Amino acid sequence: MVRQIFNAFSIRERYLVAIFIWAILIIWMLALVESLQKNWRNYSGNGRLLDNLTSLLEQTDQAEVLLRDARQGLDSTKTYSAAQLSGRLDSLARENQVSSFDISTASTIDSELFSFHNVRLSIKRARIAELIRFEQAVKQYSPYIALGDFQITANKRDPRYLDAVFELVSFELKEEALND
Repeated sequence: MVRQIFNAFSIRERYLVAIFIWAILIIWMLALVESLQKNWRNYSGNGRLLDNLTSLLEQTDQAEVLLRDARQGLDSTKTYSAAQLSGRLDSLARENQVSSFDISTASTIDSELFSFHNVRLSIKRARIAELIRFEQAVKQYSPYIALGDFQITANKRDPRYLDAVFELVSFELKEEALND
């Protein structure tokens, strides 16, 4: 029946039908090849990912040794909570005779193992010696308290004095995370 219909066509119509069928077959084959290439890329990408994850799992013992060494080098009693950080900075400023200072409320960012606390300490109308003394006192608490940012400007009323803003960062070790 299909052959009778095909034979009823003129030569030109037969060529057009053949070209149309071949075009559909070629488009179908190209789509099939593209689909196979996409699947092969996914397959090989997953194979590489599996190899990477396997190599990471093989490094577990080394990571545990490094973690144990890092924990031994860190004294959890010296890490500061937000309130302790503000208190420590207040006492450091007073011990180093900083004349006029203001401590902002600590902002905290939590992670699984640490809480990171940021405090801005503004000092008004200070001499350079006061600022150096305060900065040296903060350095003694390194790495538990660190200077994140520092800005200094001349006082507008009296340029012999300086205004400074210290952004200090501290971390608090979460004990429950260490016990996991």
